[in-house]
Amino acid sequence: MALELQQLRQVIALAEHGSFVRAAAVLHISQPALSRSIQNLERRFGSELFLRSSSGVLPTDLGRLYIERARDVLRLADELDREAVGRGTLGAGRVAVGGGPFPADSFLGPAAARFVEKFPRVSVQLHARSWDELLRELRSRELDFFVAETSTLQREPELDIVPMPSAHALHFVARAGHPLARRGSVKVEDIFAYPFVTPSRIPPRVLDPMLAAHRAGAQGRRNALPFPSIQCNGLAPVKRILASSDAISSSILSCMATELQTGQFVLLGTETWLHMHYGIVSLKGRPWTQAAERFREFVLQAEREAAAEEALLLERFAPGAGTRRTPAG
Repeated sequence: MALELQQLRQVIALAEHGSFVRAAAVLHISQPALSRSIQNLERRFGSELFLRSSSGVLPTDLGRLYIERARDVLRLADELDREAVGRGTLGAGRVAVGGGPFPADSFLGPAAARFVEKFPRVSVQLHARSWDELLRELRSRELDFFVAETSTLQREPELDIVPMPSAHALHFVARAGHPLARRGSVKVEDIFAYPFVTPSRIPPRVLDPMLAAHRAGAQGRRNALPFPSIQCNGLAPVKRILASSDAISSSILSCMATELQTGQFVLLGTETWLHMHYGIVSLKGRPWTQAAERFREFVLQAEREAAAEEALLLERFAPGAGTRRTPAG
């Protein structure tokens, strides 16, 4: 069945505006012409795509399925058009990439900044989400790829996962005046005597030992705190909470570099299981655009630099290091 992209756009416009008159105005065609086009399409299918009434139109079950597939086709067509125009020069186009709060802050943001400096006519969309939200957006082709902790995605057969070269240790972080900051050593059970804040959902590989440590510490306390006490969407509110309370969080060090260097935050320690293994996640069989391929190169370079920065920060600010509470300058 031969279908024109123009018809797909007409169906989507009609669904979005709920009226032949409004959709026709947006499409810059007459209302009778739009009505005939939709009727011809419905005759091909042998079933209605929309229910008509005096108040407007609503998609049928078949119509909703058709609209979903039409959006996929148009998205792919737009990608192909941008790729054909930009191939060889990367003079224009778009790349959409996602990541959790840590990779978004640590290396996706810097990668995007450098990329647009070199390719100013290519727009970049950066989505900071949890891994389950990123997976939905990737499947709907809203993203070219995303970066996430790969332990949550190994059983997804349609995904192509390329591990990134570095493991990123997480460290418990608190304000410089925190009661635990004065101790020579801190047990993980002691951490959970205080409100714990997280910027996203915690991967099960890390969550399970955290919960075990939380339960172990709670056995000796009358009023155990919930875990986590606060879950935010992003790092900015986590940092504000830590700075103004005795709450504790965990983070990769490149995300806390400024706060460590100014002496606002201190490290309380880490555990062998407290680390992230990131990977670049894409859909199997989906061709990469030139813009996405080049942006991936920038991401890999920025991730290597973040890992090197984390090693230096750990050497300087690890618990027991002589300069860990000394502001930079």
